Amino acid sequence: MHLGAHMSIAGGVENVVLRGHSVGCKAITMSADISMNILASGKLVVLRDRLSSDVDACTRWLTRGEWRLFDAPWEDADVVYTSEQLERYRQKFLEECAQELPTPRKRAIIATKDNHPIGRVMRYAQERFPQTWFVGIDICEDDCLNRGIGTEALTLWVDYLFGHSDIHHIGLDTWSLNPRMLRVAEKVGFVFEGAQREMIEWQGRWLNFVHFGLLRPEWKTE
Repeated sequence: MHLGAHMSIAGGVENVVLRGHSVGCKAITMSADISMNILASGKLVVLRDRLSSDVDACTRWLTRGEWRLFDAPWEDADVVYTSEQLERYRQKFLEECAQELPTPRKRAIIATKDNHPIGRVMRYAQERFPQTWFVGIDICEDDCLNRGIGTEALTLWVDYLFGHSDIHHIGLDTWSLNPRMLRVAEKVGFVFEGAQREMIEWQGRWLNFVHFGLLRPEWKTE
């Protein structure tokens, strides 16, 4: 996770009609016999705890997906994962799946209604500001872009965090290279709080570091 810049929805969000494709982005009912902890459920996706069966998808996302072009790509531009590093990631992932989880969760899988993992949401904090959490989202399966999934998943995550805590302020930071994510933040109800201009030059463009926030009283009125 790239702290302070972890918002990477690579596609648009206006079209909310799902069409079937390789990873199962279609609106069908989740089987009742699936044993998992569903944190939040929407019309398009659910947020749930990570499962050991997610390990292949999450490992693949380290090196594939359009999302990587929008999540501070300069940090991983020259990274080449060895087979040993990928295997260590898999082992750590499986170990973490067996650990006791906090409430509210610090992260969750975004899954289709038929339980295919397609992305993730997360929260993190800065020790100096205990009443503020920052959130992030990645839609990691390219076939699930441009379907309104990011808007719904982020809304579910914000509602879950406010609803299961007394947190006062939820922040969201992103980069100006991702205008679609800027629109998603506004759709979910985040308020523009400012920007640090031309923080980094990337591929010939100066990028702004953009800050959004949502206060508990603002969330309650949504």
